[in-house]
Amino acid sequence: MQTHARTRTTAAAAPRRHTVAVTTGVPVVGGVAYGIYAGLLDHSTGSSSVHAFLLGLIATVVTVVLGLALMRVQDRMIIEIRALAYGVLFGATMGFLYSLAGTSTALKATGYGALFGAIMLAVSLYLFRNHDSRGARR
Repeated sequence: MQTHARTRTTAAAAPRRHTVAVTTGVPVVGGVAYGIYAGLLDHSTGSSSVHAFLLGLIATVVTVVLGLALMRVQDRMIIEIRALAYGVLFGATMGFLYSLAGTSTALKATGYGALFGAIMLAVSLYLFRNHDSRGARR
């Protein structure tokens, strides 16, 4: 009887899986992809491999840290400020990538960053207002 009870409890116990939260996984994967792309863009414009690697590493670290910080505090923000934060982060990253392409001036890269930031602001504001998963609107 003892062995039957023991096998039932071990058979019923499912192995635990280690999962990563979306609030951690998305900024880390996005930051790594961003850093790799930034390094490749810098290397394609004639920079040395070491310089491109360091630039990609720094871009990865900065993007991951800013993304994790935004994910950590987003639940305490009102909808408009949260959408603005996403727009600023996306616009700054896209403007930086555009400046790495080597064919633009700083003013043009700033303009494209502002354009992409405004588009992200509008899209995220729409999503947060109409599809808010937190329940009550603020």
